[in-house]
Amino acid sequence: MATSTGSGPGPGRLRIAAVDDHPALLAGLRLELARLDASIEFVATAPTVPDLLTQVEGSPPPDVVLLDLRLGDSSTPAQNVAAVVAAGSRVLVYTEGRQHAEALQAMRAGAQGVLLKDRPVATVAAALHAVADGDTVSSAETAAALQVDEALTSHLSPQELRVLELYAGGMPARSVALRLGVTLETAKSYLKRIRAKYAAVDRPAYTRMELYRRAVEDGVLAPLASPAAPDPSAD
Repeated sequence: MATSTGSGPGPGRLRIAAVDDHPALLAGLRLELARLDASIEFVATAPTVPDLLTQVEGSPPPDVVLLDLRLGDSSTPAQNVAAVVAAGSRVLVYTEGRQHAEALQAMRAGAQGVLLKDRPVATVAAALHAVADGDTVSSAETAAALQVDEALTSHLSPQELRVLELYAGGMPARSVALRLGVTLETAKSYLKRIRAKYAAVDRPAYTRMELYRRAVEDGVLAPLASPAAPDPSAD
């Protein structure tokens, strides 16, 4: 059950909230943090970001929000981080899996770091204080998310990015070739290199739909409300 307790910031207090649809995990974390660091005060927990924002409306925003990447309301990491940041809180992503592409979305939207839920409570406490101070959390998960970004920006050439944009956006390979003034075989070789580079950073994209998802994740394409399934005969 979602809860809200804090009545306002006290001297030297770090006011935090958490968005996660696993209440038992949050209850345990809340108890352990209270035992470890008396300066940390949980002011709210909620299963979704809109629920959290409703709870804290009219009160000072939490200093830091612990945010799970995957919630049960079909929201995206970028949407959730942007909403929390706009409401005046900083964001630390707190997640179970190594979801580097989704973590990258969150970082691009304003999250200041990523931690796995199996990290020691002392590590969580230190990360919360770092985020509250405006720092980016130094963790293996944060580095992995940023490495995905660096790998693509440094290894996808401008021409490869253009091919990705056109092909993942629904254009047949033959039309991509005509648009770029290259042969069909050249266009297909670009696609092979693009797929190889995504696979090299542990983000495979074997189908057109998977390439579309990667293009959206990396800001090459804007997401569609209901993207149509790719036409397998359009190659």
